Amino acid sequence: MNSINVIGRLTKDPELRKLDEGRSLCTFTLAVDDVYSKDDRTDFLRVSAFGGLGDLCERYLRKGFWAGVTGKIRTDTYTDAEGVVRYPVKVIAENVRFMQWPERADEEGAQQAPPEKRRLAKSS
Repeated sequence: MNSINVIGRLTKDPELRKLDEGRSLCTFTLAVDDVYSKDDRTDFLRVSAFGGLGDLCERYLRKGFWAGVTGKIRTDTYTDAEGVVRYPVKVIAENVRFMQWPERADEEGAQQAPPEKRRLAKSS
């Protein structure tokens, strides 16, 4: 089984790019505190979110925001400039929980709530 659940803060704004086949890829880094560490260790995990999930991450996440990610671990391989083989670990997001929302304005200047909050507001 390959499964990970983490909560952390974004270290910078997410980056969105379009892949050759037209799908979106959004990448960001989460700073995840290890609460059981004796030396206040923080792990920095690179997260990749594809398609519509990636579009939503780019739209609603910002540097410093809390986010929860459920996904799987993937290890890549590359050789750096000094000829050393590196094995970076990243998280492929299957679900992202937005724990904070940026203030966004629509064309008329009114604040826009995220889609989930707009649905809740309409149903009450």
